[in-house]
Order: sequence, then C-alpha cells, then structure tokens
Amino acid sequence: MKRLTVLSAALALAGCVTQEQVDKVVATQRPATTAEKSAIVSAARDYFVDPYSVRDAEISNVVRLNDQGLEAVCVKANAKNRMGGYTGRQATSVRLLNGKPVGTLENAPACYLPQMRFERFPELEALKNL
Repeated sequence: MKRLTVLSAALALAGCVTQEQVDKVVATQRPATTAEKSAIVSAARDYFVDPYSVRDAEISNVVRLNDQGLEAVCVKANAKNRMGGYTGRQATSVRLLNGKPVGTLENAPACYLPQMRFERFPELEALKNL
C-alpha cells in the first residue's frame, strides 16, 4: 500500500507546472486562423462520438506549448454521447503541429483557466447541416 501511495504522489508531482510557466504559455495567445479552424472541423469527425450533434461550440485562442511548433487550442461544445444524450459542455484540448490537429485531451485543465479567451465557433456547429 505504501508503494502505491508513493507512486501516486510521484505521478501527481510529475505533472505540476508553476504559475510562471502557465503565464508564459497564456501570454502566447493568438486567434485561430481560418485554416486551423477548418482542420479542427474536419478532424472533429474523429474526436466526437456524434459530430453532427454539436451545439454551443466555442474555440479558444491558440497557445504555443514549445519551440518545436506544438500548439494547443481548446474547443468547448455540447454533443451527444454513445447513448444519444447530450453530455453538457465539455472542453477538449486539440494539439496542433504546424496547424494540423495531432491529438486531443478531454477536459484539459488549461481549458478552464480564466485567462483563456474564447469566441463562438459556428463552423463546428455547421456540421449538423451536412
């Protein structure tokens, strides 16, 4: 039991970031380009269970995560789950490499930072019209 506690504590500390690191990343915010938004909309078919049910969508500004071109953008939306019911607004962090989505992280803590700026994302909601 003691090993499990030590392992849990080590894993928790490995993910810690300082406020200074958070501020540095948040300071790199810029609006998503039209091409980035289009790429996210195209990739949404793989990320959402029912991408054609998306409503109340918002997209954050893009932030730079490192100097190798890795960026992230948050998408908040309400969509149906596997049972056919709406889940409520969930935040998904979309990782971008050279403007193309390369992965996602559901309910990423950074998406809930008050410093993150969001705007409506009607392009994602338009999937229901296809």
